[in-house]
Order: sequence, then structure tokens, then C-alpha cells
Amino acid sequence: MHDHVGGLAGDLAPALPVIAGARWFDAEDRPFVLRVECPLAFEEMVAALYGVVETSDIASDEELCGSVAVTLLAGGMGELKARAEEIRRGERHGVVGSPAFLAMCRQRVAALLRQ
Repeated sequence: MHDHVGGLAGDLAPALPVIAGARWFDAEDRPFVLRVECPLAFEEMVAALYGVVETSDIASDEELCGSVAVTLLAGGMGELKARAEEIRRGERHGVVGSPAFLAMCRQRVAALLRQ
């Protein structure tokens, strides 16, 4: 099975920027670091951004990855999957609120994954 940007499902994922530090997560009085790998589909990454962030929030690769991570942590995989499906339904019925921003989110995710 191929994902949206041409890789094979099950292949090793590209190395994405590490998200750490006080900019993303309050570390005060929290001495432990939990590292998690979470497989996301292309459209789930887009769903984590669309309707949640603004263009300036995803200008850099770290900002993009951080925004996806925070959205995932706040809502969980179930919410991301539901949001991705809602976006697909909206596109099929021509009721996407901001098609240009959705296209930009897809372009940013695709550019990140092609590195």
C-alpha cells in the first residue's frame, strides 16, 4: 500500500525534527522524558493542522511537527482519524471551509516528508 507521498506503508519513516523544550511542553517539576513513536498517515498529519493552526504556526519544520504533536496529544489518534475523515467528506461534498489553507497544509506536510 502506498501512502500519499509515494512511500510504501511499513517502510521506515523519514526522520522528522525532534520536538522538545519549554516552547512546546512545560518541563518544570517534570523530570522524566517520554519518547513516543506514533505512526501517522499523511492525511492524519494534515488533519492535525487544518482548522487548528495558522500559516505562521507551521513556517518551519519544527513548528509543523510540534503543531502535529500537540494536536495529537490533546485529542488522540481517534480524533485525528475522525478529523481526517471529516475533511475527506467535506471535500467530496464541496463544503471545505478553506480549500486554499487545506492545500497549503498538504504542501507543507508533503515537503516535510520528502526531505
